[in-house]
Amino acid sequence: MAFLRRIFIVVLGFLGLLISIGYRSVFSMVMVHIIKSSKNQEEGPFGQCNGNGTSRDFLVTGWSVAESQYFQTAYFFGSFIMQLPGGYLATRFSPRRVCGLSIMISSVLMIVLPFPIRYIDNPIPVFVIRFLQGLVEGWSVPAMNGVISAWAPKSEKSRMVTFVYAGAYLSPALAMVITGVTACWISWNTSFFLYGGLGFIWSIIWICAIYDTPDLHPSLHKSEADLFGKEGAKVFKGSYGVARKIPWGKILRSLPVWAIMFGSFCRNWIFSMMITQIPQYFKDAFRKDIATIGFTSALPEVFMTIVTISGGILVDKLIKHQVLSTTHGRKLAQCMGFGIEAVCLLALRFVDMSEIALVTLCVGVGFSGLAISGYQVNPLDLAPQYVSILTGLSRLGSLGAILSTFVAGKLRRENLESWQLLFTIAASIHMAGVVFYGIFASGETQTWATTDETRPLLAPTTSSEVIEEVEQPTQTKFSASMFNYKNKRYLEQDYDEDGMPSWFLNTI
Repeated sequence: MAFLRRIFIVVLGFLGLLISIGYRSVFSMVMVHIIKSSKNQEEGPFGQCNGNGTSRDFLVTGWSVAESQYFQTAYFFGSFIMQLPGGYLATRFSPRRVCGLSIMISSVLMIVLPFPIRYIDNPIPVFVIRFLQGLVEGWSVPAMNGVISAWAPKSEKSRMVTFVYAGAYLSPALAMVITGVTACWISWNTSFFLYGGLGFIWSIIWICAIYDTPDLHPSLHKSEADLFGKEGAKVFKGSYGVARKIPWGKILRSLPVWAIMFGSFCRNWIFSMMITQIPQYFKDAFRKDIATIGFTSALPEVFMTIVTISGGILVDKLIKHQVLSTTHGRKLAQCMGFGIEAVCLLALRFVDMSEIALVTLCVGVGFSGLAISGYQVNPLDLAPQYVSILTGLSRLGSLGAILSTFVAGKLRRENLESWQLLFTIAASIHMAGVVFYGIFASGETQTWATTDETRPLLAPTTSSEVIEEVEQPTQTKFSASMFNYKNKRYLEQDYDEDGMPSWFLNTI
């Protein structure tokens, strides 16, 4: 059987999101663990998880829960700032390298983070690191979508995207369990080092093993090459020529694009609540310990991962067999996912038992996985060439995460009633997302998304090419030694189709 490169990309993308999205949940769980509560905790499956119980290396900070939520706000604000620039970088340069560099830098910051938490009383350094993590991670998803867009045949778009993003939705479950257990059995900071190390290793593999488009791959199997010939998206490699032709005005005036952005806003509001606030909810409302919270908070994310993957396969089949048009398929998935979750969040207003709350969250969060076959896949339908730009725009919906954590910091109290109000607000926002997407979304390629580019999709594929500079630019002694303009440069598939060296991300 032929080794299918697109499957390798999907699996590696899944693992990348599984690790990198987990950074948020690791930080949230650690904050729940190390911030002192005014209420006594119940004993969990690993005993009483604190300095007098099973924790081997326990830490209690003088920070408040509100401050911990503002740490998350700093992260999401940094991510918000870099979403659109990240999409541009992935269009201008190599998207795989933009993505790999993003996760690499964030992984290093993850490893550094425990030191200011333990040794510096002032919270400012932690704010700064969380903000920087948000900034660099803002590149990763638009860039990864750029790679997936090039490698996703038309008949497999939903399942490829949903499988990759299943890593993002399974990630909180895994991170919460790992952090809960390691915080009790080993140390409060173990998960920081574990996740940071895995993320760094993943980024190296991603940069070295992935190609931006199928046409750039030197050993693509014939069966897969034929499939891309029939169903490929015909995406051009990132370059200055492609980037300068982005139809910004038409994109920003497109209602289907705004439908994706609003869907992303709603999803980010709820998702940030699930990974940064639900652990605190179980501690405030039901006085659970860190290990119990880890297992409890993980279950809804597991159900969502199952529905995300199965929903992607189902929607692909319905569209492929023409049971539904692409537009109707996207709208059905989105509205069902958001609608069921909104009803369940509203129901939590009337729940005062932890077991019923958990079941309600499992149903609501689980079915929300259907929406990934809606707004998350939608940029690949509207504009395959500019999918990184559309993803960057949609990821501006991380404003929802900023507002969600800010509102939680302001309204949250150590009681059930404050959380019932937060759930009601979230349900109302989600229902508004159902209405807006149901009216304005589209699954058809937009007229502004076509390109008049006639050059090949790839740079020449010989093992090495010589590029000679015609003009010798004015240079300092430092730049001459750094870039060596006077000599010929031997590049390996590392220049754009305009014949211009890409000194920044194309040569790392």
